[in-house]
Parts: sequence; structure tokens; C-alpha cells
Amino acid sequence: MKAARALGLLAYLVTAPHLAQAASDVGVSLEADTLKIDVPTDSYQASGRVRMERAGVSLLADSVIYHRLTGDAEARGNIFLQKASDTLKGDRISLNLKTETGELINGELFVKSSNFRMRGERVQKTGEEDYRVERGSFTTCDGDLPSWHFEARDLKVTLDDFATARDAVFYVGKVPVLYTPYLLFPVNKERQSGLLLPRIGHSTKKGFYYIQPYYWAPTPSQDVTFDLDIESSRGVGMGWDYRYLRRGGSEGTLQGFGIYDTAAERFRGELNQRHLELLTPSVTLASDIHLITDRSYYRDFSEDTGDYNRQLLQSNVSFDKRWERYALSGEFRYVEDLVASNNNATLQNLPALSFTAAGNRLAGPLYFAMDSSLVNFQRIEGTTGQRLTLSPRLTLYQKPAGLMDLSVYGGYRQQFYNLYGAGAPGALQQSGQAEAGSTLSLPLARVYDGRYRHLMIPGLEYSYLQEPHGLGFTPFDRLDQIPGHSSLVWSVSNLVTEKIVKEGGAAEYRDLLYLKLSQGYWFTGERLNLLNLDQADLGHRLNDLMIEGKYLPTRELTIAGDGRYNTVDNDISTANLAAELHDGVGPTAKLAALGYRYSRSELSYLEGRFSLPVTSQISASVLGRYSFDKGDFLESRYSLEYKRQCWGIVATYTNRPDNKSFTVNFTLSGVGGLVPVRAF
Repeated sequence: MKAARALGLLAYLVTAPHLAQAASDVGVSLEADTLKIDVPTDSYQASGRVRMERAGVSLLADSVIYHRLTGDAEARGNIFLQKASDTLKGDRISLNLKTETGELINGELFVKSSNFRMRGERVQKTGEEDYRVERGSFTTCDGDLPSWHFEARDLKVTLDDFATARDAVFYVGKVPVLYTPYLLFPVNKERQSGLLLPRIGHSTKKGFYYIQPYYWAPTPSQDVTFDLDIESSRGVGMGWDYRYLRRGGSEGTLQGFGIYDTAAERFRGELNQRHLELLTPSVTLASDIHLITDRSYYRDFSEDTGDYNRQLLQSNVSFDKRWERYALSGEFRYVEDLVASNNNATLQNLPALSFTAAGNRLAGPLYFAMDSSLVNFQRIEGTTGQRLTLSPRLTLYQKPAGLMDLSVYGGYRQQFYNLYGAGAPGALQQSGQAEAGSTLSLPLARVYDGRYRHLMIPGLEYSYLQEPHGLGFTPFDRLDQIPGHSSLVWSVSNLVTEKIVKEGGAAEYRDLLYLKLSQGYWFTGERLNLLNLDQADLGHRLNDLMIEGKYLPTRELTIAGDGRYNTVDNDISTANLAAELHDGVGPTAKLAALGYRYSRSELSYLEGRFSLPVTSQISASVLGRYSFDKGDFLESRYSLEYKRQCWGIVATYTNRPDNKSFTVNFTLSGVGGLVPVRAF
């Protein structure tokens, strides 16, 4: 058969050489069991397993009539048209291969990138990537009876873009459940504009609420999500989340929410702005702004852990310039105390400048370093002023016997103050402290079975800091009241690394265990109370025994912790333990996490997060935050997700001491997902 079809086409091209060149220009290949050529009409008539290709578009059918000069093709029976991974199926098609326009009878369009499927009695191909269907349907579900689909009076689709539907009805199975006069639906997994699925719920503070998001991606490098928030107990609000990315890595976000709170009878809201500007590889500008209308806003409207119980709100604008051994930075920082009755006594840095010179070699192993800063402290009530800090240091590095690492340093920390306001002593003030010290360490390493390497580093560190003098006013911060001391600290650090040889001989190294023990002794000075840095721990010369470690038995499991044990009082001062289990996909895909924090007489707190697959389609997650010192849960959250091939539903119940909420989220494959923005 193949010989017959090839000979037929060859005979036509030989007898009409002028047409053979034209056929080559068109770039069409045609194969069939039977091939006839109609010279007067300049057309091919093919039947039986017909395959036609042109410019990456292939057409399979039972029979095809192709008009070479016009590019028109008429195909019947088992139509299968494919371009890249996208396909068209149907009973009959009329198509112009040059313009890629035509009409398909009883057709189905399939876009593989998003599993998008569109069906209709008459599918019109109006352009290279454009389709139109009257009284058609679409879904992202597999099967002849999809779990959900939309039916629309008029449906237009642009590949790699979106579908628009008018008079659309949403079906669950065969049951109609929702009508919308207009609908935008993304056709692939790229960023597309359109309505996202709503979030519905009820809470103690908001009452019944309905949140309808709309996603808009005007360019590949920016997008914004608008949220219409309807709350029965609070009113109607509007939120937005704008993201952008610029060439060179500069990026930022602008988020906000505003509502006229009918319960409080006033406007309430927040504004958050973040930006990172990379002016040059060594110069950056950054801003992180957070503004709220009132101090109780987060308690009434925030749903995120860490926000609704926030105690401080900080905003800053900063710049940073780096050289090989120098760095210059500046910052405007404004802090709002959400716990105090007002913000009048809160200290602000407006601005703070710092210059650092690190590791400049003077001669041989002698190095010079310099830390300096200038801070302008401002507040409404209390002492204000400026502080200039100069802290030069000389360091000598040696390697005794070629085995140990030794460093000896000496320096001076000088501070100048210009004070005014309530409590200011007047005139210029100054305070200085001499400092000196030395560190000695001995790295020891051994390899076991050619696979495990154990690195142990015992070390000693001596430090001396002169008692401060000349400070005759209430300090601004802890940098103004560092107590003088003379102390010695011993430490032992351990690191175990595993060598994994892959196929082909390539080696990969993975840290398995890190463990460090340390303890200090104060010969002179008042040792700070580690549980309250504003107080001295009188009568104790021996510091707490400190331990910190991290254990990674597998790539999926991480166990970490640190703690301080008071050997004088024979009691635990602090303890922090955490364990995380990942699914191996990424660091944010946590299956379980458990953390405990303890601070003697101050805090005893446990937090756990667990995600459990109940079945292949059902998963459950639980979050709990319990305070042992308060004897109650700070927060508990329970979620249940049911997920099918093309849709899902998530129900969440959250219980906090002052608010209880229940939320239902719906997800449809292809709707509601945001992806990272791309640079221009």
C-alpha cells in the first residue's frame, strides 16, 4: 500500500514538474492507502488511514480532499488533529492549512498542559490559537461523565490564554448548581486573569462571610489579586495583593485591606509594602512598611498565627553598600507597641547609620577592624538624642604547632551622646570600655569506613570588658549598659558528615549530626540573668551549661534543639526542641512538625502540626498551640480535604480563646492557583 501511494504521488509530480515545486513551497506531506490526483482542480483525494502534515500540524482521518493551491482540506471520519501536545477530535472537519481556520463537527478540544477539555456540536477554529463554540461545554476532568463541567451559550477559547463563557451554568455531575452571566477560565497553567473560587465561612467576630477573589495578570512580571470580603457582622471590605518583579532581581509587594466596620462604626484597615531594589551588585535599597488604622485591628481581622496576637509592629527603610572589606548601611525604623496604652514612650531609630571595616591586614598576621554607628533616637515622652559609637579592634592570628587556631584581640568601645528632653542630664555625655580577649581551638577529624567523617573542635575563649564609666542617664538600649567582666568559656563542637557515592562515581556530602556544649565562668563582673537580660544574676560565677544540636537521620526528618542548664541551682533555664518531617518534595512540604519552648518561670509552650493521608483522596491536618503556664490552648485548627482528579474541597475549623471560625474552600483544577511572576 505504501508503495502504491508513493508511486501515485511520484507520477503526478513527474508529469507536472511545475506543480512539484509549488507543493514543496507549501510544505505538505500526504500519506494514505489510496491516493488520487485531480489535475484540473489541482487537488488530492486520499482515503484509508490518511495522514497529512504541515508546519508541525498533523491530521489523521478516514478520508481527505486537499486543494493544494488554496490550502483547503475537508476530512471525514475519526478526525484527529494535533499541534504539539494539543488535539482536536471529531467526525468531520473543514480546515484551511494556511490560515489554520475551519469548523469541526461533533468536536472535542484537549489542552494537555492544563487538562482542559471543550466539547461542542460545531467547534469553529477562528485563528491559529482561537476557537469558538455555540452551546458548548468545558472541564478539566477526565471521562465522558466529568465530576464537574461548565455549559455555556457562547464559548470562546484562546490557547495559552483563557476561555470566556457567556450564560454559563456550573454542573456537579449532571446537576446544575450555579449560573453566571460571564466567566473567565484559564486554559493552561500559566498566569491568567479571572475569578478565583470563593471562600465561605463563619466566625465569632465576623459572622457569616463570603470572600470572592479576582486575579489579574496584566503582564508576565506583575499580578494582583482583589478580594471582595462580605461579613455579616462587620460590613463589606476590599483587599488587594499586588506583586511585581523587575529585571536584575528587584521585586516587591503591596498588600492592603479596608473595611467600614459596622460593629465599631469606623473605617479600619491595614497597608503592607515590601520592596527590594538592586541598584548595583553591591548597592541595595529595601523597604518593609506595615501600617494599621488602630491597635486592635489584628485581633479583630487577622487569621494568621503570629498576627492576631502580635505585640509589636515594625516598619523600616534601609540601604546597604558593600565593598570587599567594608560595608555602609542605613535604616529608618519605626516601631509601634501594640500592648502599651499608647506609643509615646516607644524608642524610634530615625535614622541609624553604621560603617564596618572587617579584616584589614596591617602586617603579617595582624588585622584591623572597625565598627561604628550613629543613631538618632526619637520618641514623644522620655529622653531623646544621638549616639555615636566607635569600636576599633586589633586581632592577631596564629597557628601554634601547625595544629591549633589562636587569635588574640584588643580594642576600645567609645560612645558619645547628645541628649535632650525629659531626664536628659544636659551637655554632651560619653562612655567608654576597653576590651581584650583570646580564642584557642584544636580541630580534630577522623573518617570511619570511608563514609563518615567526625570533626571535633574543642576550644577556649577568654574575654575581658572594662566596667563602663561616664554614663549618667537612663540608657536607650542594652548597648548602653553592657556590664564589665572577665570570663573564660570552654566549648566542644562536633560535626558528623556522611559521604554518599552516586552512580558514576560522583560524591555527595550530607551533614548528619551537629552537637555543641559550652559553659563559662565569670572571674569578675555581674553575670546577666539569661531569663531577664535587664537584671544581673548575682552570686553566680558559673554560667549555664549550654547545649545546641541538630540531627538529620534521613533527608525527610530533622530534629533540632538548644537549652541552658543552671548547674548551680540544678535546674533547666531554657529549652527549645523541634522536629520536622518532610515528604521529600521540598522544605515547605511538611507532613509533621512539633516544637516545644520552655523558659523557667516565664514560658512553657507546645506547638504541633500534622498532615495525615486518610485515604488516597482524603487528607486531614491538625494544628495545636498549647500554653502549659496558662493551662489552655492558644489555638487549635482542624482541616479535612477531599481531593479528586479535577476538584477538591477543604473544610477548616479554628478555635481561639476569643474567636471560633469555620471555613469552606473549593478548588477546581485550573482555577485558583497563583504562580511566580516573571521578570520583564
